[in-house]
Amino acid sequence: MIKRFIPLLIFILVEIVLSIFVLFIETPILNILSYLVIVFAFIFSLFTLFKNYNYLITIGLFFTLLADLFLVVLGNEDLRAYGMFFFVFTQLSYGIYLIFNDRKHIVPSLIIRGAINILTIIIGLIVLKEKADPLSIFSIIYFANLISNIVVCFLNIKKLYFFLIALLLFLLCDLFVGFTTANGMYFTYEDGTFLYYLVNANFNFAWLFYIPSQTLIAITTYKVVLK
Repeated sequence: MIKRFIPLLIFILVEIVLSIFVLFIETPILNILSYLVIVFAFIFSLFTLFKNYNYLITIGLFFTLLADLFLVVLGNEDLRAYGMFFFVFTQLSYGIYLIFNDRKHIVPSLIIRGAINILTIIIGLIVLKEKADPLSIFSIIYFANLISNIVVCFLNIKKLYFFLIALLLFLLCDLFVGFTTANGMYFTYEDGTFLYYLVNANFNFAWLFYIPSQTLIAITTYKVVLK
């Protein structure tokens, strides 16, 4: 039984070490170290690829790798839309994973997804109006599916609580990234407001939430080994 925990402990240790560098140490290879967090999460998910539909989480992490290739490694503002495009498929993969792992709630989960997606897209387009572009449209679709996945987790929280925590951390990361990206591009935060200080803080809040979210998503696939 103890041997089963060894890969898990090694993975967690690696993620902790990387998180220390990403959050607290200035280095010219910060983007590479940040990307390695996702690389190791993807690799760890391969241990249980064909158990309990875990391959869907692995596919989701693969799309996350592609998304962060554009958003983190390349980091060009003109490539952000490509990153968000792949993040849409990340959440779609997780959505299918949730459906397969909770077949009793397929109908209500589909209704919830449809309602949240339609409302979010309509509200997003109304708010953005003529400022809507590929980046914002992909971001709205992505956000709608992330919220859908979080809500659906509550339908079977006893089984999906671990995945739910990961998605909530994912949401906190995305909210911070969204506020930061929107500043100056879609909206302007006045000096002295909470959002102004938040997006201009000298700390990487996005990765504070993002690292544990991806770590927990990968660990979700390993839970079947520990049973």
